[in-house]
Amino acid sequence: MTGVRIVLVGAGAIGAIVARAVYAAAPPDYRVVAVVDRQIERARALGLDVPAFAALSDVDVEYDAVDIRVPHRAHSAVALAALRDGRHVLVEKPLATSVADAAELVRMAAGGVVAVAENYPHLNAVRAARDAISSGAIGAVRAIRTTRAFTLDELWLGDGWRVADGILLDQGTHHTSLLRQLGGPIAAVSAHADPGPGGETVLLTVHFASGLIGQSLYSWGTPALEPDVEATVFGAGGRIDVQVAYESALGQARLFDGSTSTALSTGENYYDSHRSIVEDWVTAIVSGGQPVVSAADASTDLAVVLAGIQSLRDDGRTVELT
Repeated sequence: MTGVRIVLVGAGAIGAIVARAVYAAAPPDYRVVAVVDRQIERARALGLDVPAFAALSDVDVEYDAVDIRVPHRAHSAVALAALRDGRHVLVEKPLATSVADAAELVRMAAGGVVAVAENYPHLNAVRAARDAISSGAIGAVRAIRTTRAFTLDELWLGDGWRVADGILLDQGTHHTSLLRQLGGPIAAVSAHADPGPGGETVLLTVHFASGLIGQSLYSWGTPALEPDVEATVFGAGGRIDVQVAYESALGQARLFDGSTSTALSTGENYYDSHRSIVEDWVTAIVSGGQPVVSAADASTDLAVVLAGIQSLRDDGRTVELT
């Protein structure tokens, strides 16, 4: 076998990004051998010069692994079908939309590599910030704040499923992962929302197991910044900003100690992490190791998000995680 043979499932917005940024010029150790999308012409339009199919069950070429980039509520069904067929799986975040489906994927991961396309643990800025916190660069951490605020454009609006799922299910695992990278395990959450006509806004308050308090603000309906400070870690001796860039290579972590500002990482583009995600998955397949973001990691992130959604239903009640 020459390289890991991958079927890309989903040719929508994120599937097109991954096809262009990763698979169009893949190295010899992995390659896409087929694309699957219910709109078969959309699959062909990715330009990967491989066969296109309307369903994974229709694929008639040999393959080893499945990269799943479909709407959230289809993640677990496609992933479980692939695992039961003996394939390795990379699934877009969130891992699933229910605790039961996530638990089944964690169980099935014992039979194959399951990686989750969660970007933040792959960003150099996040890793540098985490290392600086661990080294005591800002002293004792006092609080963490993250922000994920932008306007959904036509590319991401699609046929409306993203808005129907809501901002917390769509974006929450991103910043839950980010919060856990910077602050450790989360023990409880509460959430409040404003479903205003300009776009949904949710404020998620997290209680870390360490006793630390954090907040994540999610909002659709405001212009995005470039780069944007998506996380700030406040310490007794300074603070760290995690800047994320989507249209440039200006994303980095910066340390502020009250009088000076120091870059902790070199500039990067958020979408560069997609290549890192795929290459990490392939490495785990070949080596038999674990990916950076495993099914168990992603299940933990999902549990926080689902607890936040439960809090919204219960008028902001604090929900403890078990």
